[in-house]
Amino acid sequence: MESMLYEAALKGSVPTLLELLQQDPLILDKVTMNSISEIPLHVASLLGHVDFVKQILCQKPELANELDSQQYSALHIASQKGYVEIVRALLQVNPDMCFARDVDGRNPLHLAAMKGRIDCLGELIKSRPLAASATTIWGETISHVCVKYNQLEALKFLLENIDDPEILKAKDDYGMTILHLAVAEKQIEIIKVLTTSTKVKVNDLNANGLTALDILAQSKRDVKYWETGELLRRAGAISAKDIQLSANELGISKTNSLTSNENNQKQQGKGLENIHEKEDDWLEKKRNALMVVASLIATMAFQAGVNPPHSPWQDTFQNTKRRYGCFLFFNTAGFLASLSIILLLISGLPLKRRLFMWILMVIMWVAITAMAMTYMVSIDFLLDPVVILPSGPYILTYIWLSIGGILFLGHMIRLIVKMIKYFRKLTRRPWYTQAQDSDEPPIASIV
Repeated sequence: MESMLYEAALKGSVPTLLELLQQDPLILDKVTMNSISEIPLHVASLLGHVDFVKQILCQKPELANELDSQQYSALHIASQKGYVEIVRALLQVNPDMCFARDVDGRNPLHLAAMKGRIDCLGELIKSRPLAASATTIWGETISHVCVKYNQLEALKFLLENIDDPEILKAKDDYGMTILHLAVAEKQIEIIKVLTTSTKVKVNDLNANGLTALDILAQSKRDVKYWETGELLRRAGAISAKDIQLSANELGISKTNSLTSNENNQKQQGKGLENIHEKEDDWLEKKRNALMVVASLIATMAFQAGVNPPHSPWQDTFQNTKRRYGCFLFFNTAGFLASLSIILLLISGLPLKRRLFMWILMVIMWVAITAMAMTYMVSIDFLLDPVVILPSGPYILTYIWLSIGGILFLGHMIRLIVKMIKYFRKLTRRPWYTQAQDSDEPPIASIV
C-alpha cells in the first residue's frame, strides 16, 4: 500500500490518495515513520502536483514540518523548483518553515535565490522577512547566494524589497562582501548594480585585508578586467594600501576608537604584507629571467667575438674592413650590455623598485637589438652578393627592429607620463583617493 501511495505521489493522483486514506487512515503517518520510501509530500512538491500537495496538507498539515535525509522540507523543494502555488499552500500551514535549515544551513529563501525564483522569493520574504537575515554554515547571507550563483534579478529584487542594509553589507566567514565575490568572478552586470547602490560599501576589507580593487588586481587581465576596474574607479574604490596612506595623511589619532582601529590596522597590515609579497615575487622572477637571458647573450657574443665570420666569396679589403667593423661594434655592444645587466644584478644594489627593473629591461633591449644587428652583419659576410640576394634576411630583421622600436617608444612615453605625475605630486598634496607611492599605477587610476 505504501508503494501505491508513492506511485500516486509521482502521478499527482488525488483520487488514488483519497482511496488509500479510506483503506488506511494512518497510511501517511506510517510512511513518514517508516521512511521506506520518499515522503509523499516531498515527492509531490518536487514534481509540482499542486492539488496533491493541498490534499495532503488538508489531511495531515503537520507533514509540512517533516524533513528528509538532507534536512529538506517540502518548502525547501518547492522554493527551489519555483512552484509558487505550492509555496503559498505550505506557508499557509506553517510559515515558520522559512527558518528551517538544510545540512548546509540554507533555508528556503537561500534556495529560491540560488535558482532565481523571484516569485517564490517574494512570497517567502512577505511571510517571514527575518528569514532573509539567516546565514549558511559558511556565513553567507541571501545576497551572497545571489552573487555566488550569478542571479542578477534576484539580487535586484532584494535591493528593492529588503529594508535591512546589513544584509547587503554583511561578510561571510572569509570576510568577503558581495562586492568582493562579484569582482572575483568579474560579474559585470552585478558590479554595475552594486557600485550604484548606496547600501554597498566599495572599500570594505575582507579577512586578508583586501578591498574589491585588490581582489581585481590578483585576477587575469582581460576585457572584463578593465571594465570592472573602470566601474570600481567610478564608484571611488581604492586599494588597502591607499586606505592606509589616506589614514596617515588625515592624521588619525590613536585615541579615537583604539580597539576598532587596532583591528582594522591588523587586517590592513595583513593585506599590505600580501601585496608586498606578490610585488617581491614579481621582481624576483624578473631578476632571475634577466640573469638567464643576459648570461646566454654574453656567451653568444663572446663566442662570436673570438670566432668572427669569414666570407667564402671574393671581396675587397675595404668591404671586409667595413663589414668587420660593423660586426665588432654591434657584437661588443650586445656583449657589454649583457655584462652590465649581470653586474647590476649581482652588485647587491637595492633593485626593488619597478623603475630600476624597467632600466634593466631597457639595457636588455639594447643587448637583444645589438645581437640582431650582429646577425644581420654576419649573414652579409656569408652570402654571395651576386648569386644570392640578401634582401630577405635584411627585410625580416628591419621589420623586427621596427616592432621593437615601437614597443620601446611606447614604454618611453609611459615612463615620461609616470615621471610627470610623480613631479606633480611633489608640488601639490594629492587627494586621498588618488594617493599612490608605487611605480605602477593601480587599476583605479586606469581610464
